[in-house]
Amino acid sequence: LGKNYRLYVKASGTDTPLAGESSSNLNLSADVIEVSGKDNAWKEFLAGMKGGTVDATLYADTEDAAQNAVLNALMVGEKVSCLWGTPEDSGYTFEAIVTSLGESADIGGAVTRSISMQITGAVTAI
Repeated sequence: LGKNYRLYVKASGTDTPLAGESSSNLNLSADVIEVSGKDNAWKEFLAGMKGGTVDATLYADTEDAAQNAVLNALMVGEKVSCLWGTPEDSGYTFEAIVTSLGESADIGGAVTRSISMQITGAVTAI
């Protein structure tokens, strides 16, 4: 179930789930390099560099260690160690750079945060 997959951030040396997470997305991609020859009517490609991004939406919690680790990483320009999935069963581990953190405060609603991160380096399937 989707509710079992969470975004974890290493806070104080421990994989800690982001409190109040309502959704998260992991997007992995690979560049392609065209190697088509003039003697072929069909394009040909090679796999190129790989990369990925992670996005999460959550309810703001100023006391949450994982949310504070993400905010701090953005402010000081450090990478964060992440796990997306379930620590016991499946998912991915990687390091990421926080590229944005937005907050929204609608009248009569809870404050929400949207976080975007660029994966840097290799992604490991667990």
